[in-house]
Amino acid sequence: MALKDEARDPWTYILGALVGGAAWAVGVPVLAAAGVGAAVLGVKAAIGSALGGGRSTGVGERPDLPVAPHSPERHWLDRAERAVASFRDLARSVPEGIVSERGRSIGAQSDKTLEGLRRLAGQATVTRTVAGHVNVDLLANEGERLRLTLNATTDPDIREELERSLESVREQMDIGARLQQSMATLLARMESGTLGLEHLVAQLAEILALSETATSPVEGAAQLEALADELEGLRAGLAETEQLSRRTLGAYAGDGVASDGTDQRE
Repeated sequence: MALKDEARDPWTYILGALVGGAAWAVGVPVLAAAGVGAAVLGVKAAIGSALGGGRSTGVGERPDLPVAPHSPERHWLDRAERAVASFRDLARSVPEGIVSERGRSIGAQSDKTLEGLRRLAGQATVTRTVAGHVNVDLLANEGERLRLTLNATTDPDIREELERSLESVREQMDIGARLQQSMATLLARMESGTLGLEHLVAQLAEILALSETATSPVEGAAQLEALADELEGLRAGLAETEQLSRRTLGAYAGDGVASDGTDQRE
């Protein structure tokens, strides 16, 4: 990814703002905290530009985001990869014919579903990393201290500064809560998507077995069509979650425009 692309990437500004805000929240002077945030912006943009922002997947496609090892998203992604491998193995195990041909087609379709899960896993890891820079408990304590100080202060100039500080803390807490909610949504969708894949593998095994013993090839192919529809519904649900997550995270940049170009102010 070029440096100018990094400059347009909402994550660059999200990360810088959150780190700067967290630094301020733990007692770093305002100007110094702003410097921390600016430094993060520069480092993130430079590293992203140098490394290319991840593995390129082709023209018009988004790069894959890294997935943290030993994380919940890694666990679900590993299971999904095993399920898709089973799809391919089952399709190859059936003798040539209309059923095997449709089975291989479903195996290819499952690859697209896995790609969606892989993108969600990357989003979950990035969200987890960024959310780690927002110490909600510390901010809550800071907010309570500011509130008590504000109630005990009568000087209008001091009250104005305290109110501004309290609003800043509250905004950071809101961001932290939204990031946690976004991460929970991503993991829930990954779980349901992976379990859905595993269920479809079991269904595929049953259909292929019956097509060789108890049902006609035409009936087996029809059952596979229904299975393909379920798989497409699963893939579409993952894509919807990915899009919603990108819009939500893109809106954190503060300009109301998501990373896919959608105007969140409408």
